[in-house]
Amino acid sequence: MLGMKSLKLFSFAALIAITINMFAAIPAETIIADFEGGKITMGQLEERVKQLPPMYQPKYSTPEGKENLLDMMCTEELFYLEALAHDVRNDDRYDTMIDNQIKSVYFGEYKKELGNNLITYTDEEKKIYYNEHMDIFVGRTFEESEAEIEKRLRPEKEKDLIDSLKVDLYKKYDIQINEENIMAFNLTSIDSNEVNKDKMLIESNNPEIALSVGQFMDMFEDLPPQNKAALRDNASLQKYLDNRVELDVFYLEALENGFDKNEYVQTTIEQIHRNMMLRTVYNKLVVDPIDLSDEAVKKYYDTNILQFSTKPYRKIQTFGFESEDVAKKMRKQVKKLLKKNKEEELKTLIAENSVYSAKDGILDHIYNNGIIPGIGKDEVYSEMVWKTKPNKLSKIFKNSKDIYVFFNIIEDVQAVSSPFDEVKAKVKNQMLKDISKESFDRISAELETKYNLKKYPENMVEILTAEEYFTKAENAQKRRRFTDAIFYYDKVIEHHKNNSDDYKATFMKGFLYAEELKDKENALISFKEVLSDFPEGELHESAQFMIDELEGKSNLIDQFETEKIEENKE
Repeated sequence: MLGMKSLKLFSFAALIAITINMFAAIPAETIIADFEGGKITMGQLEERVKQLPPMYQPKYSTPEGKENLLDMMCTEELFYLEALAHDVRNDDRYDTMIDNQIKSVYFGEYKKELGNNLITYTDEEKKIYYNEHMDIFVGRTFEESEAEIEKRLRPEKEKDLIDSLKVDLYKKYDIQINEENIMAFNLTSIDSNEVNKDKMLIESNNPEIALSVGQFMDMFEDLPPQNKAALRDNASLQKYLDNRVELDVFYLEALENGFDKNEYVQTTIEQIHRNMMLRTVYNKLVVDPIDLSDEAVKKYYDTNILQFSTKPYRKIQTFGFESEDVAKKMRKQVKKLLKKNKEEELKTLIAENSVYSAKDGILDHIYNNGIIPGIGKDEVYSEMVWKTKPNKLSKIFKNSKDIYVFFNIIEDVQAVSSPFDEVKAKVKNQMLKDISKESFDRISAELETKYNLKKYPENMVEILTAEEYFTKAENAQKRRRFTDAIFYYDKVIEHHKNNSDDYKATFMKGFLYAEELKDKENALISFKEVLSDFPEGELHESAQFMIDELEGKSNLIDQFETEKIEENKE
């Protein structure tokens, strides 16, 4: 973009090639938010980052990411306080919704301990497996493969162990699964099962396991949506109840063996309760108050009809030329040919003169989204397509490729709405999503006031040396993460106002905006700040040069001639 003189700018890289110094981390006990009833420390935030899936940890390890995570943690804490205030654990549906999750934790830990204590492997069976699967252990001896062999044998052994114990437990709890009553249960009309409410689906000597038709009817309404969806037919109901009984007997056995005192079980169940409390209070405050009646859904549909309509688009025949004079001349010819319906002559004109001769200049499916097929992002072009009247020839303008363009609109396809009855479920889901978002934001703000939330994001900021920020910026540039680099230059400007480091950082911001991000407006702002906000220095001349280039004022030919004369003088 900038010619020979711009090469001088790259000597500036030497100014920021600095070694990273070690710096102290923020103490874990540092308070980054407080509210009536609690606080959040830096240590808690860092621990939450570690708990995230590895793919998300980098995102929430950045300064912006940590601020976003702090916002989420604050909101979670306030909703949890509100859950305690509403005593949601005593809601009628609460225990049913959480029952399977808690029992699964007990079952999982009990199964793990049973496997660790009771599963054994003989040398003979391990050697048989090794010899039968030599392709897996190529280049490894039996001794080198032994640990992996045990790992591969464990799932089947664990299944055999659980199946064997299950038989014993079914005898212990005198389990009888009444398939006839299960197959007679009406899943399509739950209320119709009232006549059979006293019949037993599952019989047991333990009332916690026994389940009548009436009890299951009461339980059904409170089942999680995914469980309801899985009950497609009576065969799936049979499977669901089989799994439920298995979970029940192993849960009771785990309790007998003291697993309620197991540290992992206690911690996990505490977290399950917390999550369910948050979900319950969210539904109570945000979701449940939403009116989802047919009338309300229809009103939302009418108000937001474009969301449930096809997208309008236009089809044009475009004409492009290198110079404006040629474009003006051709537009007059095209106008005459269109008036006379001379389609073949138009095609000939396009083939012989237009830059865009492919497909006779036809561009189809142009949506009102700032994108032109075959060109890409071009706001000016897109705006012109949508403000030109159908069957009219547009004005001449320059597109993003610096080509002088005009076009004729051939087809104007209007949006067509989908019938309400066909998209009712979609409308309802979208309505629930939109209104929930609005309600959540409003209620979150109300809770911040109620619990006097105060955040201290500045306490999360590690103020580095200018050298450290410059190094981070340069590393970001090497990874082509230019907005990250600008973030670090902004930190230099914010924290190191000494007319040296902030001077260099301001220039580098402008350089990245100009050369890498092609953001002329922000580039000019930064370069002009170099000239106006700092004493004259070594970068002033380069900043002025960049400004002249960006504003189209420089004359490179004159510049090269001047440099050549200077070289000859030397």
